Amino acid sequence: CTDGTRVAILNEIMNWVQESSSNASLGYWMCGMAGTGKSTIAKSLCLMLENNKLLAGSFFCSRQIPECREYHHLIPTIAYQLACYSYTFGDTLQRVLEEDQSIALKEPSDQVKKLLIQPWEAVKKTGKFEGHVPVIVIDALDEC
Repeated sequence: CTDGTRVAILNEIMNWVQESSSNASLGYWMCGMAGTGKSTIAKSLCLMLENNKLLAGSFFCSRQIPECREYHHLIPTIAYQLACYSYTFGDTLQRVLEEDQSIALKEPSDQVKKLLIQPWEAVKKTGKFEGHVPVIVIDALDEC
């Protein structure tokens, strides 16, 4: 975002990210008409999160870029990024991939269970992310 613009929404999102309450919602959904700046906000948010070492991953869908409009790339990409962000997640993900090398070709629901939920449960048991949760930004999901 241009300096001084969209400050309120970026502050609102960063406050949500830093909310440590167990009552905090699992996701922050931003919606609006095409061309209203959602992607620009998402990119600015990624920079802010990266600067605070809170960005675990991002995926920007796009009808214009073939690799970024294929929904079956989303879950494996996020899993890879989480593995880079967290050694514990990466170790668990490696075991999952050794057990099922074709998981990237399976249905998204199976991918979510094995590539995201199972490794995340292992990370939670270690307590490594106690106090903050890494953030994943997904933009323009409707374009996948």
